[in-house]
Formats: sequence, C-alpha cells, structure tokens
Amino acid sequence: MAGVDPHFEELDAWVSAGVRQVVPIAELAGLFTPVYDQVSAAITQAGAVMVGPAYAEYFAMPEDTVDVEIGFGIAEPTAIDGLNVRQRPATTAVVGTHFGGYDSLDESYAELMPWLESQDVALGDSMFEWYLSEPDEAPENTVTKLVFPLA
Repeated sequence: MAGVDPHFEELDAWVSAGVRQVVPIAELAGLFTPVYDQVSAAITQAGAVMVGPAYAEYFAMPEDTVDVEIGFGIAEPTAIDGLNVRQRPATTAVVGTHFGGYDSLDESYAELMPWLESQDVALGDSMFEWYLSEPDEAPENTVTKLVFPLA
C-alpha cells in the first residue's frame, strides 16, 4: 500500500473553527469554497489566527446526505460568531495520504479501509480530511490526509 501509506500517528491537540451542515451528497463539492470563504472571514473578523490545514470533518458515512463540518484550525480558543469552535484533544489516529484530485479520493479510501478494518481498533465518532494543498494547486499535485481518530 505504498500509495496511501496507512499508519498510526500521534496527533497534537488543536483548536478547530468551522461550520457544520447536513447537505445532499450531490451538493457537497460546491459547498467547500463558499464555506471556507465564510469561515475565513469570520476568523479574521474575530481577530483569531488560522493555523494548520483546512479540514472537513465527517460524522457518518455519506449516503444520500452528508453531515460535515468545514473549517480551519486556529491558534487558540476564541469565540467566533457563527462558527463551532472546539478544542480537540491529542489523540492517536489512523492516517493515510491521498495524492491527486479530489475526484479520485474514493480510490484512496478503497485502499485504506481494508487495512484499517484489519487493525481491529475502535474509531471515534468522526473522521477528517485535512487538505494540505493550496486551493489553486493543480489537482494532480494535491495532497489530502485521511484521518480516523481512535476512540
């Protein structure tokens, strides 16, 4: 599994600031840019500092709809109107890496999931995609971390 390189990783504590929505799966791709713009503006207006990559947190396996929080890490807990701000504890997670466009993420999940299931570990209530590339990066050069915190 050289492509996804599934492994356990110790994650540092961090603070997230995002917007959670339940949307039809067909609308998910179009949601990211306007929500990231909204979150970024709210963080800036509150005087908070963005740190780390953009993220999407998924609270269930997507079917017809998807329950997702979209946002950024921030430097410290700060009350920000309209955003869910949460302190995330340090934890252990299963992490894989996807290289390439978002339209091929399903291939990386297909590679990662059998390995994850073979580890017989209890997972947390949600999982993350951490987007390590800039929005204007060519799709073939994007890097996305697939992060499954343990329970």
